Amino acid sequence: AHGVDLSTLRIRDAGDVAGDRGDSDAGPAHRRIQDATSRWTASAPVVVIIGGDNSLTRPAMLGLMEARPAAWGLITLDAHHDVREQDGGPRNGTPVRDLIEAGLPGKRVAQIGIHPFGNRREHAEWAFEHGISAYSAADVREQGMGSVLNDAVSHVAAQGATMLYADFDIDVVDRAFAPACPASMPGGILPSDLCDAAFALGADKRVVAADLCEVDANRDVNSTTVRLMAQVFMSFCAGVASRADGAAT
Repeated sequence: AHGVDLSTLRIRDAGDVAGDRGDSDAGPAHRRIQDATSRWTASAPVVVIIGGDNSLTRPAMLGLMEARPAAWGLITLDAHHDVREQDGGPRNGTPVRDLIEAGLPGKRVAQIGIHPFGNRREHAEWAFEHGISAYSAADVREQGMGSVLNDAVSHVAAQGATMLYADFDIDVVDRAFAPACPASMPGGILPSDLCDAAFALGADKRVVAADLCEVDANRDVNSTTVRLMAQVFMSFCAGVASRADGAAT
């Protein structure tokens, strides 16, 4: 579709980060994720973390920020703001709030695909009060993903962001196409929109890391969601391979 030959990419599999099945909470696993991303970003131009629930975004991005000090920005494709209160430790509903409370400026956060029935009013208000730019699933349908994404990235860059982290929460997609995402809802964006965003963000040399999350393969139907997640990853890789700055090597 993009005239890109993926054989130009060299992809290194860093292996699995041990989960939290044997831990009392997610804290030790999050530290392992943070250590792993911090270690790998020193030798890889682009790092991709595959989850797992969305709580991985916080330790993964913190590890990158630790290893590569810069003015970081965050672009999320997600049905949810993920700014819940951390009353039970970091969870899949808290990573954006966790990062902002850890020092990431809210004005350098843009969220695409927000679902009107997927968020409590106080969470939407918290996001607005902290300067987060939010674009709804309806915005994507009415304006097109290209226009919305360009506006989101331009805004974050205008706030000073020079390095970007992209969070692909697959539950941003309409539930008909993402049955293995526990929190996906009817009225989400289309798979083609998410793949278009993945390619565009992969092609942007400011994007040095991404994650893909919120897929429970045990709940999938006919591998629908797993195949979608794989296609999003391949679209992102195609974007990276298209870069003119040599990041593909």
